[in-house]
Parts: sequence; C-alpha cells; structure tokens
Amino acid sequence: MRLKIILPHAIIVLLVGVLSYVVVRQRLLTLDDPATVKAAVEKDSFGAAGVLQLQLLRAERWLAEHGTTEVLRERLQNLGLEDKGRREKTSAALGELKRHATEARSVFSDAPDLTALVDKNGKAVGRSEDPQTYAGDDFAKEYPALLTAIQENRTGSDIWLSSRFSHKHLVSYAPVRDTNGAAIGAVVLAWSLSDQRLSGVTDGAAALVVLEGGAAKVKAKANESMAPGFTNDLEGGLKDASTRAMKNGHDSFAQPEWAGSITALRNVGTGDRAAVAVARRISNVESPDAIAWPILAAAALGLAFVFIAGGILGGYITDPVGKMEESLLQVINGNTNHRVQIEHAELGGLAFRINQLLNTVLGVDEDNTDEEGRPSVPPAPGHFSDALSVDGGGGDAAQAAALAAEPEASYYGRLYREYIDAKRANGESVENITEQVFVDRIRGMERDQGAKMGRAVRYAVQRRDGQVRLLAIPL
Repeated sequence: MRLKIILPHAIIVLLVGVLSYVVVRQRLLTLDDPATVKAAVEKDSFGAAGVLQLQLLRAERWLAEHGTTEVLRERLQNLGLEDKGRREKTSAALGELKRHATEARSVFSDAPDLTALVDKNGKAVGRSEDPQTYAGDDFAKEYPALLTAIQENRTGSDIWLSSRFSHKHLVSYAPVRDTNGAAIGAVVLAWSLSDQRLSGVTDGAAALVVLEGGAAKVKAKANESMAPGFTNDLEGGLKDASTRAMKNGHDSFAQPEWAGSITALRNVGTGDRAAVAVARRISNVESPDAIAWPILAAAALGLAFVFIAGGILGGYITDPVGKMEESLLQVINGNTNHRVQIEHAELGGLAFRINQLLNTVLGVDEDNTDEEGRPSVPPAPGHFSDALSVDGGGGDAAQAAALAAEPEASYYGRLYREYIDAKRANGESVENITEQVFVDRIRGMERDQGAKMGRAVRYAVQRRDGQVRLLAIPL
C-alpha cells in the first residue's frame, strides 16, 4: 500500500523537476547566444529611435497647429521696430506657448525646456523667459536645415549643438505664417539633451551619437552598466559602425562581451547626422548550471517529502486494515468472542459493520445499550399507533370551554408538545412521532369521535397509571 501511494507521486515530482531543469537551463543557454542577443538589441535600437522620432514628429504637428499666434506674427512682420516692451511681449508669448506645450501631456512625454522665435532669414528674434537673449543671433549659419525648412514652408526637427549659443538641444520647429500662408519665420521647441531623458527610451545601455567634423561623438548616454565600455567604443573602435549607421540607416555588431545596434534618426536634420545606439551584455548569467541545479535540489527535496508523507498516509490506512484482518483471523481460528477494536475516522464505520456481521452470523446478541446503559431498541411497527391510545369522553365544562376558545393552530401545536413531553417524562421513545403525523392522526380521531358523540371533540393529554393517554373532550 505504501509503495502504491509513494511511487506515482514520486514519479510526478521527478518528471516536473527534470523538465523544469531542462527548460530553464536551455533558456539560460539561449541568453548566452550572441545571435539571439544581437537580434534582441536590434529591436531595442529600432524601438528607441522610433520613440525619439515619434516625439519629434508629434512636436512638429503640435507646433504647426498652435505655433502661429497673433503676437508672434506681428513681431515677425515688424522686425524693424525694436524696443524693450516689444521684446518682453514676444518673450511672454513664447513663454505662454511653452506652458501650453507642457500641459499637452498627451503629445509631449517631456516638457520642452525653452521656446524660441526666428525670422525668415534664420536669425533669432526672442526666446521664452529671457527677453535679453536671442537678439539677432544667426541660427541659419549654424543650422542650415532650419533655414531650408523656413524657405520650404514646412516643419522639421534637428539636433542643435553649439558652444557659441550654449546649445545642446533636440529641437522641433514649425513655420509662422502670415495671413496669406507664407512663412515669415519659425517657432522652435527645444529639449536639453540629457542622460536621464535618454534612459527613458530603453533599459539597455544607450547612447545618442552625433556626427561632428566627420567623427562620431556621444552626446548623451544611459544605463552604461548594461554594457560596460560600450559608449567609449562608439567614439573609438566602433566609430566606423556609427558612420555606416548614419549613412545606411542601421548597423549592428557583436563583441565577445556584448552585442550592439545603431539606428539613425532619419527625421533629425538631414537624416544622416544623429543615431541612437543600444547594447547589452551577451549574458548576465555566469553559469547556467549554477542557477539550474537548485531546481533538481528542490525536486530531490520534494521526493523526500513524498516518501515521508506516503509512509505516514500508508500507515494510517494499512495499520487499521491489518488489525481488522488479524481480528477476523482470530474469529476464524475459533475465538468467536473476539471483535475488531479500532477507532478510526475513515475505517471505524467499517469495523463496526464487521462486528455486526459477526454477531449476526454467530448468533450473538448485540449490546443495544447506550453509553449510560439505557436500551436503544427500534420501535415495533405498531409502536406509534399504540402510543396514541385514547380514552373516551371526559373533562369538565371549563376545560371544554377553554379548548373550544383556543385557536386551532395553537391548539394542535400545544397538544403535540404536551404529549411528547409526557412521553419523555415517562421514559418512552418518541423518535417516530413527528408533529405532522401526530396532527393528521388527531384530526382523524376528532372526526371519528365527533361522529360517535354527535358534537365536536378536542383532546387533552392525561397521565394515568404510568401511561400517557389522550382524553376526548366534547365541546
């Protein structure tokens, strides 16, 4: 019995443990595959570049819809009029535009850091929060893509890097148009390039790479611990890969320790001067077996528990069965007075029935007394009828009047309770006398007795000579 309980459960635990070990170990080995990591990193770089490009495109569309205001249009149409009040008014209008952009959280995941206004020649006219700067600065010379966008009357995005203007920004701009729809300048939203902003686009090691003077330069980086040394190599051994990515749109590579991918930002400037690079270590797991082995250890512990629990459960079943078998063997060998003596939650009832069977077969009277020595004999078929024995009419006028005045529902209930109480007090069994059967029987007796007496009859309980009877009282 113990073996039948233990063996199936042991096989199940063993199969689950081995299967878990194989699956986990195979998965850990897959993480060590350079081709798998490289493919995952390529998806990361495409995703990170897509996030940045989508943010810039949303900013362009928002500016195209909200960037042209009357204050900005009027300022660009009257550039020859220069005074402090006009500059402050322009700066306030740009600050208000920046505030609206900050509140448009469904469009901008990050609030812009500044807003600027340039004329149709690409010269700065003003900026938010500071009316004293951006006064005639020639942005077109530094950022030719801006002048091209104004001349073509379209939106655009770019990276502004300039020590002269203290620029290190990712920007989007849209034309400010006159009433005829012609571009008379542009309004610009700018976000400072920061490591924190870049960390939000991927959880891998990331870098924003910009082509300056024909060489790749890292302008922002994040999560360097995911691929140590990656960002430094982008300006060193991987500079050619960065250049190829900006020219061809994408490039990927795998090193002994990590795999990386670079994706160009095609809607930034002319599309060939900025890219997002992402890298990950080939594996974060030093030893797959060292991680997977505890699964087999847990399976071994499970097997130990199965053997312990199976042994306990088997003993719980086999021990009382063995006692019953031994008791039956004693009876077979002539000890007819021997009976099964066990107390068991599941098998105790079976032991009792076996003892009953032995008593019946061997003709031994059963002990029908309860724990207090009182007999417990089932009632004979006529017991209930005998219990409802009655006497003929009797009672006085007062009793008859009280019975006649008593409501029928309370009368039958009271009569039943008094009858049962009297029987119990007399030591008689009342287990077969239910209220419904009692009331039905009383109603029939009342009809029969009433027919005999020619008047209505009700009953009262009477104890006399050690017996409980029902006394018929004519009303």
